[in-house]
Amino acid sequence: MVRALRILSCFARNGLVRELSFRTNFVITVASEILWLGMMLVFVKVIFLNTSKVQGWSEYQYLFLLGTHFLLTSLFETLFFGNVTRLSELIRTGNLDFILLKPANTQFLVSCERIDYAALANAPLGLFLCGYAITQLGVAFTAVDVILFIGLLLSGIVTMYALMFMFASTSVWFIRQTSASHFWFYLTSCAKYPAEIYQPLLRGTLYFVLTFILPVLIVANLPAKVMVRTFEPWMVGYAVLASGVTLGLSSVVFRWALRSYRSASS
Repeated sequence: MVRALRILSCFARNGLVRELSFRTNFVITVASEILWLGMMLVFVKVIFLNTSKVQGWSEYQYLFLLGTHFLLTSLFETLFFGNVTRLSELIRTGNLDFILLKPANTQFLVSCERIDYAALANAPLGLFLCGYAITQLGVAFTAVDVILFIGLLLSGIVTMYALMFMFASTSVWFIRQTSASHFWFYLTSCAKYPAEIYQPLLRGTLYFVLTFILPVLIVANLPAKVMVRTFEPWMVGYAVLASGVTLGLSSVVFRWALRSYRSASS
């Protein structure tokens, strides 16, 4: 664990140096993230100008969900997104060879090498949106609620990482598998809406798949529900279990994929 933390600190320093070397790119990325949030807020406002609730979610409850989603995706993109999407290129060019030779866990090195500080801009924006929404709702919450919120948020990040990493690992077989970013976009597009809107579709099949097969609907919905709606103990337990199972599966799939990996020299 100490060794892993030392490696992470090196990655963090290298990432900061890289961001400071390209300041203009950092500023543009932050500005685009803020613009994207602004567009989403306009979208939400238009919806609630025409209705008071969406499947039981009021405007400020949905704003809290949106803030939670922005916080979650910001942390994921900062820590993992760039690394996971780069796996295909490492396999295609054979640069994965150099990582395999290093005396550390390969999945850990591949997943954590680069930290994208620009993506962190959405985190304070998400927190601000959550704070504004919960103030408008006047909800009384306890320390236990906050602990559950943070725990479920971290659980959601793990789940999203595991799903993305398993998908990226298929690059071993498909070589130039560059659609990981598109997969991420569709996953996050589903996750930022109330889970209840999917229940009437295809007689509940879509809701079941996105909750229990590819558990993307729980990553932002459950933390938001703990704070501004109802507390469902069994769903909280399921979210923690899902994050553990998907993380374990990502390791199994990656090791399985490596058995078929052919280095640049072969």
